Amino acid sequence: MNIRSGKKCFEGKGIQSKKDSTLRSKVYGVSLGPGDPELVTIKAIKVLARADKIYYPATLTRSGEVNSFALEILKMHSISETRLKSMPVAMTMPRKEVDKVYDKAFSSIMQDLENSLCIAVVCIGDAGLYSTFGHLFERLKKASVTVEMIAGVPAFVAAGASAHVPLALGSDKVLVLPDFESTDELDKCLDRYETVVVMKLSLFGEKLYSYLEKKRIGFVYAEYLGTPREFVSRSLNDLESRRIPYFSLIILFNKDQSSRNLCPEK
Repeated sequence: MNIRSGKKCFEGKGIQSKKDSTLRSKVYGVSLGPGDPELVTIKAIKVLARADKIYYPATLTRSGEVNSFALEILKMHSISETRLKSMPVAMTMPRKEVDKVYDKAFSSIMQDLENSLCIAVVCIGDAGLYSTFGHLFERLKKASVTVEMIAGVPAFVAAGASAHVPLALGSDKVLVLPDFESTDELDKCLDRYETVVVMKLSLFGEKLYSYLEKKRIGFVYAEYLGTPREFVSRSLNDLESRRIPYFSLIILFNKDQSSRNLCPEK
């Protein structure tokens, strides 16, 4: 799909029909979904079509290169790079340095609003769920800037769909964790919830295989969802010597595994 800037008006429920002062005085947090360009919503595409400037998250590598899943998705929708501005953060950056990156982006956005520009900030997954947009959301709200978030498909929802596995049935309870401090903590969560999602799985690292081997519970492991590097598995053998990247997650199931065909595969 080709997205052009600034010529057509927004259409649809919840979107202004004219690019007026209201549009120019708010910031849109636009969810891009897990990585598949086809999972970007129609509403998100309409907002991006009207934005004068689009801020996107990026990773700064040790060699100084800037990588961004968000940028790849934007390019797939033929968005002109002249409207794009990166927010590069290195994985090894101390929290204070990360804050400086978002402070700089916030200052730039405030200047854009002063210049009556329509601003969008994109993120992978959903803007309201452990997203990079959250860093700017707090700053914008403190500055009394109107923020509108455009919902998207969270990565763990896409992972369940890719594995053809329901995340919850009936009265099942679901817990979503950004990470966890110990396997004991995770065990306690599994005692209380039928489904537990861990979003930042790379912190678990080499302990993942041994933990799953011991627990013998159903799971869905996923990495690089929606990209050519996508890998989704329910097989324990697939994880025995696998290096767990940053863009990975796991869904753990602790109830009626056989009825859902969730018994761990060897």
